[in-house]
Amino acid sequence: MEARAWWMISVFAAVVLCFLPLTSILGYESSAVMGVVLGIAAMRLTAIELQQLSSRARTLTTQEPLRWWLDRLGPRLLVSVPPGAVLLLNALRVQNCDPLAGVAFWFLIPVVSILVGHALVFVLHRCTGSARWAFRIALAVAAADTIWFAARLVFEPPITGMHLLFGYFAGSIYDEALSVPEPLLWYRLLVVLSSIAMVLAVQWAAKRRTGQPTATALWAVCATTTVAAVIGWNAESLGFWLDREAIAEELGASVESEHFLFFYDPSALNARQIAQMIDDHEYRYAELQAFFDEDPVQNAGRRLRSFIYPSRDTQQRLFGSRNTFVARPWSYEMHIRWSKPGSTAVAHELAHLFTTPFGGGPLSLATEDGTFVHLGLVEGIALAADWPPSELTPHEAASAMRALDIAPDLRILFEPSGFWSQPSGKAYTLMGSFVRWLVDTRGIEAFKKVYAYGDWEGTYQQSTDALVAEWEAFVDQYQIDQSRLELARFKYSRNTIFKKVCARSIAELKRRADNAKRRGDYTQALALQQEILGFQQGTPEPGLEIARLLVDLEQWEEAQQLVDELRNRTGRRALKPRTRAVVEQLRADILWQADQQDAAAEGYRRCLGWGLSDAERRTLTLKLFGTTTDDTDTRTFVFDYIFASDTRSQYLWTARNWAAHTPDDPLVRYLLGYQLTAARMPGEAIDYLAGPPGTLSTTELDEQRQILLARALSRTGQFDDARSVWEHLLNAHSSRTRLLAAEGVDRVRFAQGESLPTHTVAP
Repeated sequence: MEARAWWMISVFAAVVLCFLPLTSILGYESSAVMGVVLGIAAMRLTAIELQQLSSRARTLTTQEPLRWWLDRLGPRLLVSVPPGAVLLLNALRVQNCDPLAGVAFWFLIPVVSILVGHALVFVLHRCTGSARWAFRIALAVAAADTIWFAARLVFEPPITGMHLLFGYFAGSIYDEALSVPEPLLWYRLLVVLSSIAMVLAVQWAAKRRTGQPTATALWAVCATTTVAAVIGWNAESLGFWLDREAIAEELGASVESEHFLFFYDPSALNARQIAQMIDDHEYRYAELQAFFDEDPVQNAGRRLRSFIYPSRDTQQRLFGSRNTFVARPWSYEMHIRWSKPGSTAVAHELAHLFTTPFGGGPLSLATEDGTFVHLGLVEGIALAADWPPSELTPHEAASAMRALDIAPDLRILFEPSGFWSQPSGKAYTLMGSFVRWLVDTRGIEAFKKVYAYGDWEGTYQQSTDALVAEWEAFVDQYQIDQSRLELARFKYSRNTIFKKVCARSIAELKRRADNAKRRGDYTQALALQQEILGFQQGTPEPGLEIARLLVDLEQWEEAQQLVDELRNRTGRRALKPRTRAVVEQLRADILWQADQQDAAAEGYRRCLGWGLSDAERRTLTLKLFGTTTDDTDTRTFVFDYIFASDTRSQYLWTARNWAAHTPDDPLVRYLLGYQLTAARMPGEAIDYLAGPPGTLSTTELDEQRQILLARALSRTGQFDDARSVWEHLLNAHSSRTRLLAAEGVDRVRFAQGESLPTHTVAP
């Protein structure tokens, strides 16, 4: 009866998973859950049969233990068939975009877990003589492995990990792309070989005890143990057992500054970039020290560790994520990628480390009564301290989301499940706005108290409901124009992973398509995007990417036909304004390349005001100029600059030729200055970027010119002139420019050895 119950439990668990997000299809998440269920089921079923064997006064000494184990392995593995079939058939109800990957995960996790559970109880029974104790000890082994897994997750850098039963933990849910990882293959092979080696050792012991020949059994034990030992010995290089020292060694170099110990790849950064990286980190330290009034280095008694990964692939291989950066307050370290000064990743992750001195609980995080972690406050304070420059400040973004009725109730984000159930853009931005308002109006010291233990009423003499209502009234005062509302709609209307169809599979296809496009394999990228389109017929994004690839392949007619199909969508399938602007711009690009300048110019004009970012509006302005100028040579230069330049050197060459043709044209001088800045030639760039406010005809272009000029002046040590430009930009039209200007002034102060101002109200 108990054996039947375990069969029913496994099927029931699969049925329940069919109605939960992510686990509703045969894939990684469902395999991980069922790996635990079926692994325990295998342990118990094997224990039951061994108990029955003992109750009939029979032992395995009268028959070969290996033969019994193999005979019972088949029925154990059959337990995985009904739940696997349930999840596979659920694809008739919920779309499964990659069933083959699901089958692979199923064999690697639940099937292997069954083998492990069966072998573990079998071997423990031979050691203890009791099926009951064998089952209990097997559970204890699984529990101990869980504790070991959790300890490594907390105290070692990688955010992924391996486990006997659930097989593999994939890390952050924000890294949606997932295929079968190679380290999982090696780990599960190690587990299988170790299990077989234990069973063979029991076989050898039985033969030796009964006086039978043992040579073959001994050779089998030695062979499987040796192969398993080789895999285990190479666990670091195979990727399933990485620790802090191994990652540091793999990156290859380290350098110290006043407050940091850096680990980096020396082949990815030259001496000048290393100096900039150190200076950028030290500036952020001073900036956050002024905001928090804390000194985590003094608190820790040592430097903070910053692991700098050179690429997404390296970060994935060593740390376990491609897109997610992580800071660990309890170990005073952060894991990021860094490419140039001004990276908000440094500020955001470093802000987490600055909360360590006043964090609560064993991990120094925001907590409720020192126990449950308050994820909303953890991420909210980091964004509040970072306050990243963008077309919309977090306050403005929160106001826009509320005006568009796409903002969740902030009170939901105070619960861990509520925070994770929302898309990261919404959750981080809303909590960041709330926390910054709280700090601006009540002070950082009060926030530190509520951060540690969640005593809202004791700290503020107000309930969270009252505070949230006050914050809502504050952000609702912001006036957001229609263009920025549309930008917010585009940016914050994305679904969380829990509400996406085939989230893992489609994200992996997109990753592969992006990689193919980056290496110039447009045909492969097109095939992958067409596969994505087959799964996302109702969304415009795959079709837009296909149209872009057709342009890259110079298949103009097919590209224009697809773009026209996107433009003509009606009803619920009609494009949102911001997406329509992107489609219209692509159509105009095609028309221009077909030598239809007037039609292209008309298309570019239609895009203005449709929720574009500042950078997109700058590009659009350049295109509009190129299609409307009467100077044929200038039109050719603009065309070559936009469409015929692929590398930095090509952009620079085109800009120089254009500037030689019209040396006094402010637009080409700006473009040449921009390319010289990007080419790390700030001294030469200054001559082309210089000029009074209003030098360029549009606000977006002129503000960006002044930003580049201020940066070039700073990099050449002309700090007073740089500060003058930055201070003028403090009153700029764009929120992004104003935030960059405030940071620019502080960077000049830091470079000149001045103290940064203590906490100021968010600009």
